[in-house]
Amino acid sequence: MAHISENFIQHIEQQLPDHIKLEEFIAACQRPLRKSFRANLLKTDTQALQSLFEAEGYQLTPIPWCEEGFWVDESHKTLPENLGNWLPHLQGQLYIQEASSMLPVKALLHDFDYSSQSTFLDMAAAPGSKTTQLAARLNNQGQIIANELSSTRLKGLSHNIQRCGVVNTALSHNDGTIFGTATPEYFDAILLDAPCGGEGTVRKDEQALNNWSLDKVVSISELQKELITSAYHALKPGGRLVYSTCTLSQEENHAVCQHLLTQFPDNVTIKPLNDLFEGAEKAATSEGYLHVFPNTYDCEGFFVACFDKGNAMGAAKENNHNRTQTKVGKFSKISDKNFESVNSYSQIFGWDLSPIKANLYTKTLRNGSEEVWLLDDAMLTFNNTLKLNRFGSKLFELNKHGPKIQHQAITSFGQELTKQSISLNEKQAQEYLQGRDIFLEDSSPPKHKEVIVRFNGVSLGLAKHLGNKLKNNLPRDLVRDNIFTQL
Repeated sequence: MAHISENFIQHIEQQLPDHIKLEEFIAACQRPLRKSFRANLLKTDTQALQSLFEAEGYQLTPIPWCEEGFWVDESHKTLPENLGNWLPHLQGQLYIQEASSMLPVKALLHDFDYSSQSTFLDMAAAPGSKTTQLAARLNNQGQIIANELSSTRLKGLSHNIQRCGVVNTALSHNDGTIFGTATPEYFDAILLDAPCGGEGTVRKDEQALNNWSLDKVVSISELQKELITSAYHALKPGGRLVYSTCTLSQEENHAVCQHLLTQFPDNVTIKPLNDLFEGAEKAATSEGYLHVFPNTYDCEGFFVACFDKGNAMGAAKENNHNRTQTKVGKFSKISDKNFESVNSYSQIFGWDLSPIKANLYTKTLRNGSEEVWLLDDAMLTFNNTLKLNRFGSKLFELNKHGPKIQHQAITSFGQELTKQSISLNEKQAQEYLQGRDIFLEDSSPPKHKEVIVRFNGVSLGLAKHLGNKLKNNLPRDLVRDNIFTQL
C-alpha cells in the first residue's frame, strides 16, 4: 500500500475542489491502478483488437475520451505482467497506456482545423505514448517533431515509433526551452506534457508521495513556466497548445497556465474542455481545464489545459522549404534511374512507389552503395534549423545485386505490400520473432525468394524462401525471448 506523506495530505486538502472528499481521494490513491491499453490505428482497428482480448476471456470497458482505448477488467482473469512480450504488442497492434494520459491528444485535435501539411511538436515525448497516439489519429499525415531531452529515453521513444509503424515523425534531442527562440512561430500545434512531480501516479508508483515536499513542487513549476513560454513562442498565430501533467498540485497546473495568460493576456485564450467527452464536467474546473483526481474516473491523476493562440503577433510564418530542391545534406533527390529500379523491384510485393516519389531521397555510403529513404521536405528544412536526432524511413538498400527492401518499409507500409507474403501460424510467428528460421512442409518456393511474413494479417518482417524453410531476416536488435501468443 502506498505511503502518502502527511505534508502532501495537508497541502492537497486545501486545494481539493468541493466535490472531491479527502477520504475518498486517499482511498482511491491506495487502490491498485486499472490496466488500460489503446489500439494502434496504424496497424489494426478497434473492433479487431477488442475481439482479440475478448476471445482470450477478458472483459473490456471503453475509455470515454479515447475511442480506441479500453480498461481491462481483471476481476475474472489477470493480465500477465510481461504483456509487452505478447505477440500483438510486438507487432504494434496495441500500446499499453494509462487511460488519463490519452486525454492530451484528444484535447489537441478537438475542434482544431488541421491538415495533412500541419506541423506538430511533442515537446517532452518519451516514451512515445502520446506521439504514437497523435500519429495514428493523423493517419501518418502531417509532420510531428517528437522531442526528448533524456538521451537514455530517446532509444525507447525510437523503438515505440518504429514498432507502431509511424513514419511522419522525427526525433529531436533538445532542451524544450530552446524551441521558442530556435523555431519561432513554426508549429501549428504543440503538446507539452511537462516534466512534473508525478503526484497522480501514486496508484502505479507507491513511492510517488513518500518524500513529497512543497519546495520540489515550486522548483519544478519554474521549469514548467519556462517550457510553456517557449511553447507559446514556437507556436504559429492561430495555433493550438495543450499543457498537461500527471500531477495534482495547483502550483504545477493552474499556476503555470496563469503564468502563460498573464504574460500574453491579449493573445492567448483558453479552449474550454468541459464538453470534450461525455462526463468531462466531472473533472472540469471553473477556468475550463480538466483536473482529474484518482477517484474521478478511477484512473491516474492528471491535468489538461488547452489554449488557442491569436493572430495579434502577425501573420503565420511560412515553412520556407523548396520542394524542388535536389540535394540536402547527405541526401539527394532520387534519380529517375534509381526510382525506376526500386519501383520495378517493389512491384514484386505489389507496392507502387509513384505516390511517394516526390519524397524519396538517396544517401550514398562510403563503400559506394546507396540507400533509399522516405523523407519529408519540411523535416529536411527543420533539420537545417535545429538538428534532428533521427528522421525519415529507410526503405531500400541499393548495391551491385540491385535493390533490397528494408524492415521498416515492411512494418510501416505492410498493408500496401499485397504480394509475396506468407501467413504464419502462432508457433511460427513466435519463432520468427525469436530470430529462428521457419521450417516448411511446402518445398515449392515462390518466383522470388524474398517474402514478407505476416501473422493475423499484420506484417512481421522479411524472410528468404529456400524451399523447405524460411531464412529469418529479422534485424538482430528486434529479436525477443519469452514471446507468448496467448494471454
